[in-house]
Amino acid sequence: SEMTKTVEISGEGGPLGIHVVPFFSSLSGRMLGLFIRGIEENSRSRRDGIFHENECIVKINHVDLTDKTFAQAQDIFRQAMKFQNVILEVLPPCNREQYEKSAIAPLCFLDNEEGVAKSKIPPPVHPKPALKTISLSGGSSLEAGVQATLQQAKSPNLPRLGGKSSSPSLSPLMGFGNKKNAKKIKIDLKKGPEGLGFTVVTRDSSVHGPGPIFVKNILPKGAAVKDGRLQSGDRILEVNGRDITGRTQEELVAMLRSTKQGETVCLVVARQEEAFLPREL
Repeated sequence: SEMTKTVEISGEGGPLGIHVVPFFSSLSGRMLGLFIRGIEENSRSRRDGIFHENECIVKINHVDLTDKTFAQAQDIFRQAMKFQNVILEVLPPCNREQYEKSAIAPLCFLDNEEGVAKSKIPPPVHPKPALKTISLSGGSSLEAGVQATLQQAKSPNLPRLGGKSSSPSLSPLMGFGNKKNAKKIKIDLKKGPEGLGFTVVTRDSSVHGPGPIFVKNILPKGAAVKDGRLQSGDRILEVNGRDITGRTQEELVAMLRSTKQGETVCLVVARQEEAFLPREL
């Protein structure tokens, strides 16, 4: 809390006139809040000095935006603006690096009395193949004054989706699904002090149920990097003999977190053969 400032506004004062994008941690990929990319001239926010560019909204009416999806964060904002008083926790740019470090600490360090390492795996980043503009209108007091523009080039915390430097885990999200071209690999990981050491990502849930879950990143510390077999882009099929098809990412994370230090997690993953991986988005 000492890293953020409290901003109190009225939900009845008309559009705020801010443009927000997801605030992803550059260290772990976790969604931490909403990044204020721009403020419209002659807007309420500019006129009253409510917000400034490059600030990040991390709590809305005491609801922490950490690990929320972008859509959930927008909805929380919309609902809050229906009330007369809205209390926001805002992170100044000068404290962003320190805040990101505080959010990644549970990934690598012991954080409970029994000395059991909790491996916190970030929730989905939901990468999209194209730019998407979402207007927070929907009849609330926010109206067209707030727009959420998923624009990689202008936010320092967004993963780049194009070019050779894109994360290898993002390519399978676009083309994975043809199981004929994938080989199954069984990998046992023994959970140590640094946890299992990988993050996961999924598509948005659809009418057909939760989408497939992929390994997003192999962290620099943990069981995965020591073992060396798990790779970004692997699709997780089974955990300890349990088929995870149709399960949500939250359920998978709960399974992995329930593993105690010293125990072994048995994963079965599908890896797309190289020839079938799309090279770029």
